[in-house]
Amino acid sequence: MAPPVPSEFVTFGGRVVECGVSDDATQKTFENAISKSRFQTVFAAHDRPLMVGLDFEWKPDKGVSENNPIAVMQFACWDTVVIIRTLGCSELPGWLQSFLESGDDVIKVVASFDSADKAKLAMSFGWDFDSRSVKASYWDIAELAGARSIPHGLFKMAQHFEIPIQKLKSVGTSNWARASLSPEQRAYAADDAFFQLYLLGKLLAVGPASSAEAKLLEAWQVISQSLEGSIKTVDNSAYQANFLALREVVRNAVDILSNALGSGGCTNLNEILKYSAVKKAVAAQKQSPVHINAHFLRQNADIFVIFFRDGQLRVRTRLIESDALQANEHVNEEGEEEVAEAGEVGTLISQVEELLAAYKAPNAKKQRVPEPCWIPARAVLSKPQCARLELCLSRCTATFESIETCYDAEDGLLLRLVRHPRAPDDMEYMERSAQGLADAVQIGAEEARRRLGSDDKFMQFWSLLRTVEMNSPEERSIATSLRARVRIHADAHRLAGRISMDANVDVSWQDAKVKLEQVKWYRQVLAWSLECSGQGYRNRCISAICCHSALAGGGESTVYTVSSEMQDCLTSIAKAAVLADLAMGVAARKHLILNKERLRKGQ
Repeated sequence: MAPPVPSEFVTFGGRVVECGVSDDATQKTFENAISKSRFQTVFAAHDRPLMVGLDFEWKPDKGVSENNPIAVMQFACWDTVVIIRTLGCSELPGWLQSFLESGDDVIKVVASFDSADKAKLAMSFGWDFDSRSVKASYWDIAELAGARSIPHGLFKMAQHFEIPIQKLKSVGTSNWARASLSPEQRAYAADDAFFQLYLLGKLLAVGPASSAEAKLLEAWQVISQSLEGSIKTVDNSAYQANFLALREVVRNAVDILSNALGSGGCTNLNEILKYSAVKKAVAAQKQSPVHINAHFLRQNADIFVIFFRDGQLRVRTRLIESDALQANEHVNEEGEEEVAEAGEVGTLISQVEELLAAYKAPNAKKQRVPEPCWIPARAVLSKPQCARLELCLSRCTATFESIETCYDAEDGLLLRLVRHPRAPDDMEYMERSAQGLADAVQIGAEEARRRLGSDDKFMQFWSLLRTVEMNSPEERSIATSLRARVRIHADAHRLAGRISMDANVDVSWQDAKVKLEQVKWYRQVLAWSLECSGQGYRNRCISAICCHSALAGGGESTVYTVSSEMQDCLTSIAKAAVLADLAMGVAARKHLILNKERLRKGQ
């Protein structure tokens, strides 16, 4: 069941006055709004006490060593709240001290007013509550609630009486010592003081426990109608809709993230906020946005378990009772016999293959060429399915060609898909690549296969073909990488031959290949040629490049004008790069820099 987020909430709708404690007009402003004489004039109740809600706010203390002074004092009567800023005040003015020290003809209503609050007053203003106040004039609604077995805390008390107030923790823990209060802070401060006064009567009406409480209830009833008139209802339907929608999105995100590799069965706020579906849902909130933070998770304690691990807040989804019962059910004896049959094993493995193929690791960086990764079994299978699979693995002596398994102390059973159920024909790719290299440089197909087989990068890309789906973007990316490796082999072969002929330097195709792969702008042109599908773009690249090289042992420069074939262009670039490295000619290096700049500018 979702936490109670009302479609509307109530707030103080009367007059709010904000002033500084040292301002000249503050005393008059305070007395005009909150005074015994005004109360008696408005209600003609000369034998009743004035009742005022009283509260304090300060900048949150971070750690035991920090002790920030009270920054705001708020006072609420039946129709007005006066907010007094006390920042920089070391001693309260006499008129305000007199109000706090007044007798039981002025009732001050507080909430959870304990020794810590008294210590704050003493530290902030040097005002000692125990020695200077009249105890009978202070009534704590938390004590009244406790005596009636009603949850204490302003929000919980309001919930008990079905009063939908809004008490945002993000505002309550904000910086109250800032130069000026925000509208949210003003509303929060006013609500705190006003609803303390309002809830006093609700608590007393449950059943006065003494004659003093009975008299206080009678006094409260004098202003009760005016209190009701100061309450304003606010439409909260947009916030409610956002909250409930975001609740489901975050629950799904926590489910998925908690099952990711290395998660340990839980996740954290940073991972939740980075999850794509959560980011999209947060961005879609046009008004009354809901913030995902620790408070949001605690509001949804019915579906989340929140705890600390290694000093960091962690969260996981809470199993509801029906799910827990299902998760704890194990395969019965008849089921075990069925799983042991070969047909059932094959069906189960096929199901696991499809689930692994469809799985996308959450918050994983997108890879140009994907590599198979280990996936916790719990990320794709229910607990009963995991039990069946583990039973299969323990009983079957045969190995599964499509799936690898291992166990991890933290994540349990891990699975890795080594052959996609709809993978392309990797042997066809090998034959096509070898034949392409053989045709390009006029060598035998067997020699081409040997050269490609000795290329670690080519073999790495080729092995990945088994893990991707046919005709997928991943297959196309791998195919491009394979073509690039074949092209490098072809250019290296031609380059070695031309260097041996032109420079009289014996260079093997292996050495030429090593040099080629070190030339950054050669790799860039190679990538452009492989990715480009337009003839106009190719011709523009070709006409932009003219490569110069200094022959080893000679003082003249040989100019190679690029033909209409990109292949010759790449070979010329490669020759210039390797010759420059072998001959160490200054002129050659200068030409290389010039050509690189021309290529960049497209001249």
